[in-house]
Amino acid sequence: MRQNTKGFTLIELVVVIIILGILAIVAIPKFINLQNDARMSAMAGQFGAFKSAVGLYHSGWAADGNSGAIDKLASFGEGNVSSSPTGYPYSTSGVDTEVFTACEELWHGITSTDFTIAHVTDDDLMTSDVDIAYTYRADQCIYRDLYFIQRGETTRVMNYNFNTGEITINDAFYNSDGSVQP
Repeated sequence: MRQNTKGFTLIELVVVIIILGILAIVAIPKFINLQNDARMSAMAGQFGAFKSAVGLYHSGWAADGNSGAIDKLASFGEGNVSSSPTGYPYSTSGVDTEVFTACEELWHGITSTDFTIAHVTDDDLMTSDVDIAYTYRADQCIYRDLYFIQRGETTRVMNYNFNTGEITINDAFYNSDGSVQP
């Protein structure tokens, strides 16, 4: 009698498992890098949208014939964004808002995003549970992507000067103590 030999031998199965293992070892790092690339692209898109919104706001402020700080620009967004004295977006609760509060309000006032944002000090960068950490100076809002900071990788930092409208986006590397590496 003749036996039917339509199945796989043990050696063939082992060879297939080894090939699949090698493919997995090669593919997993590529997949992980794609996640990081997607996150970096999403943040670059958010920062780009912020920059565009600043330009649109200032154009609307100038087109309305304004020459100083205003509490609301009706032609922009929900009509609740106030300006700096030079006509750049500042906050959503009025021209007298403290810079600390204005930076967070401004992010929500001119962008539409699911990214969470909060004021985070340099000491708390590694442990904070938000997507974007903001801080401020006398005339600037500074927005940092915590995802890469907490992973010990280079991250994007956006500085917005609300008196000049200047926006700079740079890459920075933060040390484990929250300080910027020179």
